[in-house]
Amino acid sequence: MQSDLKYSVAMRSLHWLVVLAVLIAVVAIEVLDFFPKGSAARAALFTVHQTAGLSVLALMVLRLLARLGTQAPPPVPGSPLVQLVARLTHGVLYALMVGMPILGVLALAWGGKPIQPFGLNFTLAFAQDKTLSHLAKEVHESGATLVYIAVGLHAAAALWHEFILKDRLLRRMI
Repeated sequence: MQSDLKYSVAMRSLHWLVVLAVLIAVVAIEVLDFFPKGSAARAALFTVHQTAGLSVLALMVLRLLARLGTQAPPPVPGSPLVQLVARLTHGVLYALMVGMPILGVLALAWGGKPIQPFGLNFTLAFAQDKTLSHLAKEVHESGATLVYIAVGLHAAAALWHEFILKDRLLRRMI
């Protein structure tokens, strides 16, 4: 069966590393509000969030490069509508995984705040603009909802293929 063909090791590895980095970023930012502003724990969680977010960006750049250099397995046969929805969902996921970290960095840079991934501390030479910082932060936070929806649809579709259609699609990425 065509769906038994696997993605390359690079693509599979990068996929699951992005999943892990996204999970870390989400958990860190969701748990952050349990700690008081100004506390060391809250600052540490925000550093974890930044580190994971920038890791997502770096991994996605690698993933895009790997995608250009490797052949993907052929699509699983299905209706044109289902294939279109799959392509659109993947496109949205890629855009979010690249765009969200960039928006987060822009929100900090325009806000005059340092970017502190991996324990480093640097600022970007951007003119402070509180309006742009606020806008980037709002879009970044709203984008999180889109991430939840797109990831949920992606995971549900993979499980549907694996357990309902039994076409072994999920195994291409494992």
